[in-house]
Formats: sequence, C-alpha cells, structure tokens
Amino acid sequence: MPGAKNTQCCDPCRVLHHKCDGILPQCSRCIRTGRECARSKKETKFRQAKGRTTRTKFPSNQVWLRPPPRVDFVLENGSGQVDNSTQTTLNVLSPGNLHSHADSIPKPERLSPGSSYTAPLPQHDSPNYEVYTRSSAISPTLQVVSTPERSHRRPWPLRDPEEARLLRHFVEKVAPFFDCTDRQQHFAIHIPYRARRCETLFNAILAMSARHLNRTTGFDPFVSDNYYQACLEKLIPALDDHGVTMDDDLLAATVILRLLEEFDVPLAGSDIRGHSFGTKAFIRCPSMMTTTPSLRQAVYWSGLRQEIYNSLSLHQAPDIDLRSFDLNFHSNSLGSDAGDCAWANQAITHCAHVLVFCFGKGPRSAAVHAELTAHNQQWSETRPNSFDPYFVGEDVVVGTEFPDIRYSCPWHAIGNQYIDLAQILLSVHDPTLPTVGPLRRGLIQEADDHIRRGVWTLCGASLSNASVPPAMVVGCMAIHLCGDRFTDPHEQDHLIQVLIQTDTLHGWPTHALQGQLWDTWGKR
Repeated sequence: MPGAKNTQCCDPCRVLHHKCDGILPQCSRCIRTGRECARSKKETKFRQAKGRTTRTKFPSNQVWLRPPPRVDFVLENGSGQVDNSTQTTLNVLSPGNLHSHADSIPKPERLSPGSSYTAPLPQHDSPNYEVYTRSSAISPTLQVVSTPERSHRRPWPLRDPEEARLLRHFVEKVAPFFDCTDRQQHFAIHIPYRARRCETLFNAILAMSARHLNRTTGFDPFVSDNYYQACLEKLIPALDDHGVTMDDDLLAATVILRLLEEFDVPLAGSDIRGHSFGTKAFIRCPSMMTTTPSLRQAVYWSGLRQEIYNSLSLHQAPDIDLRSFDLNFHSNSLGSDAGDCAWANQAITHCAHVLVFCFGKGPRSAAVHAELTAHNQQWSETRPNSFDPYFVGEDVVVGTEFPDIRYSCPWHAIGNQYIDLAQILLSVHDPTLPTVGPLRRGLIQEADDHIRRGVWTLCGASLSNASVPPAMVVGCMAIHLCGDRFTDPHEQDHLIQVLIQTDTLHGWPTHALQGQLWDTWGKR
C-alpha cells in the first residue's frame, strides 16, 4: 500500500549511511534525490571479533611450517609452465634459526585499516634459502600476514583530472577551515602528502572537497557520496580499534569527515554528533597537548573548535573533559616566547570553559563567572600587540554599517573572535543579573545593549576577514546565539546578510538558521 512503512532500510540509504524513513514504494530521501529506491534481501552478516586476544594470539599448539627452499608459481592456463614474467629474490629464515615453537615465529602486530605500522621482517645473513615471488598467488605452505592498505603508496602523480581538481580545491579552499590557528598549515601542506599512502585519508579529503564544491558551485553531490562511502568502508572498522587514537592519519580523516557533517547539517538545532565519537577519543587525551607544532596538535585544535561549534548549536556543554586545562592555566601569561597561534588556541580553550559554565550541569556561581570574566579581560590585556587589527574603520554603532576590523593573520582574527564570543556568552549567562525587583528592567536592558554591541562587532570582524572561513562561521554562531535580541528590521536585514554571505562564499549551511530567525522576528 503506498505510503506504508517498512522497517527495512533501502539500499541507497544503507550504502550512504543515511537515515531511511522506510516509506514504500519509495522513501522520502530517494524521492528528493531522484534515486531508484530498491530493497534487496537481507544478507547474512558476521559480527567482527572484539578484543585483542582473538586477533593477535595464536594457540600454544599452533603448528608452524618451514618455508621450502624454492617456490615456483605456475601459470593458470593449464600449461604447467613457470611464470617467469617477474622475479624478486627475498631472504627468508635460515634452517638454523627455524623452530617449531610458536614463540620463535614473529607474530603480527594488531593492525587497523589505515595503520602506518609495518611489522619488521626478521633479518638473517644466510643466502642459502630464497623465495621467488612471481605472481600474486600464495603458496599454501607459507604463513602470510596481510599488510595494511596504506603501506602502499598511491600512484603519483595523479592521473585522474577530477581527483587532481578535488585535491587542489581542498588545499586552497577547505584547508583554511582547519589551519586558522596553525602557522605550519598542516592540513594544507602535510595532509595531502600523507594521503598518498593512506587511502582512507585520501578519500576523506576528496569527499570533503567535493561537498564544498557542491555547496559553492553546484558540483555533482554524488561524487562526494562515493568518496565518503569508500572512506567509511575503511574508517568504521578502524575506529573499533582501541589503538586508533595513535594513528594520526585516521584522526585527521575523522576530523575532516566531522567538517563534512557540519556542511550537511544546518547550524540551528540539529545533532551533528555522527563522527564526534571519533574526535572525542583523542581530544580527551592529555597527551594530545604538546608544546611543539605537530600534525596531532593541529588535529586536536580542529576537533576542539568543532566541539565548541556543536555545543553552541545544541546549547549543550562540550562533551569533552577540560580538567587537563586547569583554570589556573588562564591566570598566567603565556610569555613572550609563546607564538601567536598558542595565544589564539588559549582563547579557544577559554571559550570552551565558558561553555561548560553556561550549559553544564554544575551551578552557575557568581564566583566562577567573575573568575572567567577576569580571565577574558586578562587575555585581552596581555596578548601580544600583533593581535591588534591593522585597520579599524568607524566606531561600532549598532544599526549602522558593520565595523571594518581587519587582522593580518587568520589566528589573530580567530583569537579575538573567540574571546569576544566568550564575553557574549558570559553576558548572556550572568548570574548576578536580578530576576525580580525595580532594578531588573534597567540592568537587563543594559546587558542586552552590551550583548548586541558584541554581536555587531563580531559580525563586522567576520565580514572584514571573509577570506578566513572560520571567522565567518564564528559570526554565524554569535547570530545563532543572540539574533533574537535584535528587534529593528534594519539590523535584522544586516544579520541575515552575514548568514547569506557565509553560505555563498564558503558553502556553510545557514538556510535553517535564517528561517528560524524570520520566524522569531515574525517576518514569515
């Protein structure tokens, strides 16, 4: 019966890992995308073994066979001739070093898909025993340990023009989302190079790049879906490995897919935690915090900014443990030897602490609020002079044109913006504001004026540094947080233009937020 529901997910939604509403004969997503909605018979599935024991240990009575002195591979045409097309000589165990006991055989390490680790082969000096490998066939007498797919480099240079275009687009347009506080530009420089030997990371890069092109130029959306699916086929089993947090390439792939989720899900009121479990696993790890620039540190700060974005969109405390960032960390200046990026990241950490205060389960005491406010002010007073804008236009007047505030580097813009965003949050969640009494109205109005001025300043800085995508996103976050406090139609139109420009320039989805604001303002 048309319109009836079936609990079975359709094949296109299952392959792309989309939620299927099960409507027959076609689900809503397939109707919207114009795909053929088909449902095949359920296949038998085997659950992957859990735990380290079942994967890496051999039984004590395991019989280990000695490799023969010579192995010939025969052509499969039935002629019985030896395949001499390719011949490679490898040294193997000498008879004097072979033992039947399992402990004498090198056991394979636990490898996750995409792992960069390759177990070393035993080295022996005896040249008497050789194995000739002449085809991809494997002799049944040999014990073979499969190597991870990423141990083999991709053919380089690339031969596919589409892949080359997507890789270049990632470097030029997508990497700035990650490298805004990274002077080393790991995502623009190091990540593409590492992707040459990690298929999972390579597919994540192309999936994100294709999605960004789709959002900004109307590029075919199914290209991103294909690369996304290819990435998940390797990444999902790898994330089940407890040791995945030690793999930098897979961490980077997870953070890239998290950004892709943010592009697919609107800012206003949606849960975008699909890949957050992968990032939180290493954000919580104190060892991620190092004093020297590294890829892992760059991935960490990208993941933390994503968690802040998710916290603001859902009005929930960041689902991470910030205890390793003691509040006393903010009480002391970083010193003159600290780089500007370290100061910008300190501002981001401060904003995360403020979000815990605002949306966390603990009491919002006036003492903690005062301490956070003091830290916010201290950062502004002790930061390096390089964080000063190199150009400032007219004074900030809410309702007029946005102020023109230009910064020389992305991390200068991001550091100041996260401090301003934290100050707005502290003003919104000020526990000292009276809830009753004759002074309430005046103090609430004063606080609202201060908040609207902060949002106006932040939006001006976003537009003045439009080439920095995260700066535009922070402006949208401020509008999402306090856009309802603007009642003047002229001011409202200005805020909507910030959302529209962010969507147009960088593909960031703001349509849902625009709709919410129009409803709040009673304009539709």
